[in-house]
Amino acid sequence: MVRISENGRFLRLDERKGGGPRLTLGTVGAPDAVCGDLALDDLFVASFGRPWAPTRPGLLAPDVTRDGDTIRVRGAVAGHRDLAVDLRLRFDNGFLYLDVEYRNEGEVQLRDAVLGIAVPLPARRPEAVTLPQVYYRGNPSSDPDRTVPRTTGAEGAGLVVEDHRLPVPCAHAEWGAGATAWYATLYAVRPGDGSLGALPVGRGVTLIGASGATLFAGRPDTAYVHKGRTAPYDGGYLDLPPGAAHRTRHALDWGRPVRRGHGFRSMVHRGMDLYRPRGARPLSLDALVRLKERALDRRWYDAEGAAGYLKFIGPGHTPGFMYGWTGQALKLAWCDARLGVDHAERWRIERARRAVDFYLDGSAAPQAPGLRLSFYATEERAWSGFDRDDTGPFVSARAYGDTLCDLADVIEVFRAHGHAVPHRWVAALLDGVRTTCGEGLPPYGWLLDGTPLPTDGSAAGLPCVLALLKAHRVTGDRELLRHAERLTDVYRRRNATDFATPFAHATLDAACEDKEGGIGYFLCAYELLRLTGKKRWATAARAAADWLLTWVYQWDPPFENGFRTTGWPGVSVQNHHVDVFFPAYELAHLGDLLDEPLYRHLGETTLHAFGQGICTRPGEWGFQGVGEQAEAFFPTNWQERGTSNTWNPSWVTAQVLSQALRMRQG
Repeated sequence: MVRISENGRFLRLDERKGGGPRLTLGTVGAPDAVCGDLALDDLFVASFGRPWAPTRPGLLAPDVTRDGDTIRVRGAVAGHRDLAVDLRLRFDNGFLYLDVEYRNEGEVQLRDAVLGIAVPLPARRPEAVTLPQVYYRGNPSSDPDRTVPRTTGAEGAGLVVEDHRLPVPCAHAEWGAGATAWYATLYAVRPGDGSLGALPVGRGVTLIGASGATLFAGRPDTAYVHKGRTAPYDGGYLDLPPGAAHRTRHALDWGRPVRRGHGFRSMVHRGMDLYRPRGARPLSLDALVRLKERALDRRWYDAEGAAGYLKFIGPGHTPGFMYGWTGQALKLAWCDARLGVDHAERWRIERARRAVDFYLDGSAAPQAPGLRLSFYATEERAWSGFDRDDTGPFVSARAYGDTLCDLADVIEVFRAHGHAVPHRWVAALLDGVRTTCGEGLPPYGWLLDGTPLPTDGSAAGLPCVLALLKAHRVTGDRELLRHAERLTDVYRRRNATDFATPFAHATLDAACEDKEGGIGYFLCAYELLRLTGKKRWATAARAAADWLLTWVYQWDPPFENGFRTTGWPGVSVQNHHVDVFFPAYELAHLGDLLDEPLYRHLGETTLHAFGQGICTRPGEWGFQGVGEQAEAFFPTNWQERGTSNTWNPSWVTAQVLSQALRMRQG
C-alpha cells in the first residue's frame, strides 16, 4: 500500500486480493471518509481508430513506486504493448495532480489515437453532472424537441466537449445526501486543445479528460455548432511516430458540498486557485463611459412625435424602439439621466424625461390594464408586443419586468437630484408591478387581453419581482417588500434549494437553462440583502453569485485580434457564445457587503474585460461608429470560433454603460 495526503485529503493505492491495484480517495478523519474507490486500470483512456470510443483497456504489468510525495505508476496499454504509460500522482494546494505521459516506444507510428484520463465515481445519475455553460444537472428545462447538450441519445451515452466551451474548464459530479454527500471535479490544468465531459457507466458516472475528441449525446466526433444544430468534428485524434509522446495534466478536487446540490460552487472558488484569472483592462472606466456615451447619443431619435432610443441604427433593421430584454430603451434613459447629473447637462435629463413620457403615453395594452407593449416602429408609428407561433402577440414578463426596473431607476435618479417626477410615472410603476405580480409567480407572459401564458418552470418573471423591490424603494410601501420576499422565496425553493432544476427560459430566443434567469434571481437576493440585511438573503445571494460565476470564463481560449475571454460570461446551454449581459457592479458590491474579495475581484474583472471589442476608431471590430460593440463573441465552435459579429442592438450599449456608471459612482 502507498498513501499520500495533504490539506485533509488522501490518496491510497494498494493491491486488492483477486484484482489489480485500486485507488481510494477520501478525507482524513477518525475514521477516514472514502469519497471514491476505483481500479487503477479504469484511469486511462485509450482509443485507436475512427470513430473513437472512450475505452479503458487497462495497464499491462503496472509498476507502482513512491518518490517523496509523488506516487508513480508505469506500465503499457493492454493490447498496445508499445504504448508506454507513465503516471505521476501528487498533491498541491489540496488538488490531486494527475500527470500522464503516453509514449510510443515501438517502431510503427500509432494513428488516430485518442488518449486521456478518466475518474469513475459512484454518482448514480447523469443528472449529478455539471459542465459549466454546457450541461447543468441534465439540462432538465431544455425543450425536449430541441438539440441541446445531453449525455444520452439514440446512438449511445456520453457528453464530451471541447474544453474551450467550459468557462471553468472542468467536469463535475455530485452524489449522495446529507452527511454522505460528495462532489468531485476534474480540471484541465492547461486547457486549450483538449476535451472534458462525463459518461454514464453502469450505476455511476465517469468524468473524462481527453485529447480533444468529442461525444454528443453518445455520438462520437460530433460538435454543437449553432442553435439546435450539430456537425461532424474530427478534432482530438493523435498520430504518434516512434519515440513521440502525448502528455496531459489534470487536477482532481473532491469534498463535501455545503448543502445538497451545491457542490458545483467549488468549481468557482477552487478554479480561482488554479487559473488565477486576470482579464484584459484596455480602458479606464472614464474612457469606457466616454465611448459608450457616443453610442448612446447615436441612438437618440426625436421625430414624428416620437422620442426614444433606437434598438438598431443603420440599414437592415426595422427602425424603432424596444423596451426590455434586447432593447432596454429605458435603461438608456437612465444612462442619459445619470450622465446629465454627473456632467451638469440638463439637456440629457430632459431627453430622458421625454423618452419615459413617450413610452408611458403610448405603450398601454388596450385590453389589459397594467400591461404594456414592448415595441414601437418609428416608420409605421405603431406599438406591438412579442409574437410567437403558438400564442400570437403577447407581453413578455421578462421584457416588461426589465422595463419596470428601469422606470424605477429613472425615478430614483430624478428624485435624488431634485428633478420633478410626475405622479403618473410612479402610478405606472405601481400598476405594472401589481399587475405582473398580483397572483403568485409571474407567468412567462400574457396575451394582449391579459390571459397569462403557462409558466413552465420559467425564470422569465424574476425581473417583475425585482421591479417590486425597486417599487418599494420608490414608495416605501413595505407590503411590496414583503410580497417580493415571498415570491423570491418561491423561486429559491423551486430553483436554488438544490439546483436540480436550474434557472431557465429567461432569455427569449432560447428554451433552456440560461444565465439570464440566474441574473434575475441573484439581483432579487442582492436587493433583499441590501433592504433587509437578513442572513438568509446573504446566503441566497452567495449561492446565486456562484451559480452565475460558473458561466464566467476564468481563462483565455485562443482568439483573433488578441481578444481575451477571461471575465466574459456565456449565455445559455443552447447558445455557446459570450456577451456583456452580467451584473458586474452588483457582484462587486456583494463582495463589499459580505467582505468577500473574490466577488469584488470577479465583478471588476468582468466589467473591465467588457472594454474589449469596443470600436475606438472607425473601422475597428467591423464598426464605423465609435463606441459600438458586438452582441456576440465566439470563443467556441458555436459559430465561427475566434471571431465576433457586428450585430449591435442597443442593449449592448445600455448594459455596459449602466454598469460602468454604477461602478464609477461606487
